[in-house]
Amino acid sequence: MSFWTILFAWLGLALGLVVAVAVVLLFNRVMLPALQIKRYADHILGAGVGIARNLDGVDEAVRTRELATAVPGLAVAYLRRLGAVP
Repeated sequence: MSFWTILFAWLGLALGLVVAVAVVLLFNRVMLPALQIKRYADHILGAGVGIARNLDGVDEAVRTRELATAVPGLAVAYLRRLGAVP
């Protein structure tokens, strides 16, 4: 092998190493914000699931309200039947 072949081989390896380091640095520079965005999105998703869990009982609350508004009329009808209210 000639001197120039060895020299160009070493230069190619050094340039390849520089490019590899640059790629790793740029990859880290892109991935850090992406991981932060994922963490924020997971936090938002958890909060949304918590809100949905808190709203699961809304149907039961509506039914409770319907029953509670019916109580006074039923109580008056019961008292009339007993003869306690004219």
